Amino acid sequence: MAEILDLQYYRDTGIVKSPDEVEEEIENSMPELEEIAAVMIMSSDELFVELLARVEYNESLRSDASTSALIQELTNRALHMELLCEIATNLNT
Repeated sequence: MAEILDLQYYRDTGIVKSPDEVEEEIENSMPELEEIAAVMIMSSDELFVELLARVEYNESLRSDASTSALIQELTNRALHMELLCEIATNLNT
């Protein structure tokens, strides 16, 4: 199997991490990656409703995603929509 190297760490420090160190970091970050994946597959409506439930009623319909992950995903989608609208507007002028 191919070795996985942390190139950002190498760029920052000039030191190559051992494959065992990288593998341990990957295993430690899996819960965070699973949370991000769960939020990314939610529709925008689901994200809005979940965030609204947390803000208005202090309750959660889904326990697999943090509030910060919901906000981050909604922000990313809003920025992409804004960029697309700006590009479309510029094409028509």
